[in-house]
Amino acid sequence: MEKIELLYGDGSISLELPGSQVKRVLEAKPLPDHDSEETIIKDALAKPIDSAPLSQLVKIGEKACIIVGDMTRVWARYHLLLPPLLDELNRGGIPDQDIYIISATGDHREQTEDEHRLLIGDEAYRRVKIFDHRARDDSDLVCLGDTSYGTPVSVNKLVAGADRVILTGGIVYHFLAGWGGGKKAVIPGVAGYKTIMKNHSLAFHPEEGGGLNPAVCAGKIDDNPCCDDMVQGASLVAPDFLVNTIINEETHKIAYVVAGNYLTAHRAGCDLVAEHYGIQIGEQADFVIASCGGYPKDINFYQAYKTLYNAHFALQKGGTMLLVSECREGIGSDDFFAPFINFDNSRQREAALRREYTIGSQMGYHAGVIASENDILLISGLESSKVEKMGMIPITGINEALDFINKKHGAVPPAYIMPHGGSTMPSVSC
Repeated sequence: MEKIELLYGDGSISLELPGSQVKRVLEAKPLPDHDSEETIIKDALAKPIDSAPLSQLVKIGEKACIIVGDMTRVWARYHLLLPPLLDELNRGGIPDQDIYIISATGDHREQTEDEHRLLIGDEAYRRVKIFDHRARDDSDLVCLGDTSYGTPVSVNKLVAGADRVILTGGIVYHFLAGWGGGKKAVIPGVAGYKTIMKNHSLAFHPEEGGGLNPAVCAGKIDDNPCCDDMVQGASLVAPDFLVNTIINEETHKIAYVVAGNYLTAHRAGCDLVAEHYGIQIGEQADFVIASCGGYPKDINFYQAYKTLYNAHFALQKGGTMLLVSECREGIGSDDFFAPFINFDNSRQREAALRREYTIGSQMGYHAGVIASENDILLISGLESSKVEKMGMIPITGINEALDFINKKHGAVPPAYIMPHGGSTMPSVSC
């Protein structure tokens, strides 16, 4: 028997299966655990990719804007990135008083002073000013033109007015942009609401009723219209430099830093994420067991969607997935759950999303599509009625799940096990 611990909230659920029933455990390859995160940041700044060092790009008298994420991206460790980045700008002749930070909130809420301090760290908070982007305030926006997809590109006027723009962030798989980090600091990070909605709507198939565009998916940059549209929009800002982190999910520390050209350095970082978190599988399976990886990754179902999304790539259509996610704070998003309340099927939900798009509703819509094509068994703290409303099957424990599988398949088929499903991505053609 093979015993596997699936993290669930602050604890775990034990799973025992005969070795013949474990097709493979899908785990990330080990990432570096450095003694000094500051050292690898400074090394990356000293040896940028396809760019001169930042201190050689800037000039005395210029104003520099650094774009960071918001509190939903605090894991990127801006508090460590920013001091050496500010020092680099100082060496180039730009003093702290001529540098400011924009928090790329996208369409998220504004943040408190305490959150700003936590996000960027005490030293950066003391040295430079930080502002929140407000996507729905037209007085904060400047129009730069349109992309070839017809997306009107409006960005924060403080970004547009800077002499130098530096992008920061963390690189992870992203179901729209292919990868986080990079150009996402501009769109959706500091873009206007209309820009964000038009860009994200490219996730749908060009034909009404066609569902999601299969070219828009995690791990795909080339020929991904949503990604390409973001790149075109970012090019109108013409960022001067990029610094992105890749985080070790086990230690929560920086494993790699890429710096330099905002396109090629970012792609180099994407390759590193794929090397460690991308997992080649020879075929899909009839049974996949996936845990989000415990708290806070399973704090609500909105976060659990990442695991559902990743794991479904390993699942043969018509198969069964056992998803383990505590969801102590419920669904986590009204937008996510709204499609299940207001509409009866995927076609109705798609039509509504095309009329009025939100990213949360798209995630809910797609979760419903996955559930309509497969049996999704969910061990969680959610009310059974909410689980059923999403088209999923509430399960109380491993034995009940295995009973379901036995009845459906006649036996338990060999399963892929994904103990950290929110960060590991089975490799598929998409």
